[in-house]
Amino acid sequence: MALSGKPIHLGSLDLPSPIRQLSYFSTGCLAGFASLPMAFLPKFPSMTAASPPVLRAGIRFWTFDHIRHILAPLHLPVWLTGGLGGAAGGFNEVLMHSIVQSRKLPPVAAIGSQTLRLFFCFGTYTFLSTTFGDTLPPKPFWKCWMMGATAGATGSSIVAALEGARGKALWGHAMPRGAATIGTVIAVQVTSCANLLDNVDAGP
Repeated sequence: MALSGKPIHLGSLDLPSPIRQLSYFSTGCLAGFASLPMAFLPKFPSMTAASPPVLRAGIRFWTFDHIRHILAPLHLPVWLTGGLGGAAGGFNEVLMHSIVQSRKLPPVAAIGSQTLRLFFCFGTYTFLSTTFGDTLPPKPFWKCWMMGATAGATGSSIVAALEGARGKALWGHAMPRGAATIGTVIAVQVTSCANLLDNVDAGP
C-alpha cells in the first residue's frame, strides 16, 4: 500500500504527509550515518554505538518538519521558525533516546543543552540559507556544507561557552567538532531530502 502524499489534517493543525514524514526521517538517518566519522574519530564505532546517533538524527529532522508545519500559519521570521524546529528536534531526540535506552527521563542539563544548541544551529543555518542562497537547499553541495558548518560552529560554541568551556576546549574542540558534525548532518539531510521529494513529486 503506497504512502499518501497528502497533508494530515488534525483539527486546525496541518501536519506533513506520511511520505514527507518518511522522507525527513530516512534522510535524517542518512545524515546521521554520514556524520559518524566526525563524531567518533579516531575510533571506528561499533554497530551498537553507531545506531543511536543515526536514529537520533532521523527523529531530529522528523520533528523539525512537524514544527515547521505547525508554525507556518503564524508567519514568524524564517530563522525563528528554523530555530524553534531545531530546538524541538533536539528536545525530542534526547527524550526518545533516554526513554528507549535507559527507561527514564533524561537529565535536565542534557535535554537543555541539545535543545539550545540546535536552536542556534538550525536558526543560523536557516538565516544563512535564505539570505545568501539563491536556491533551497543552497547549491553546490560545498556551499550548503559551509553554511551548515558555520551554523554548527556557532551553536556549539555558544552552548559550550555557556557551559563553561574556555580556550582550547572551546576553540580547539567544541567549535571545529560542531562545524564538522552539524555541517555534514545539515548538508546531507537537506540535499538528499530535497532530491527525494523532487523524485516523489515527479511521480513514475
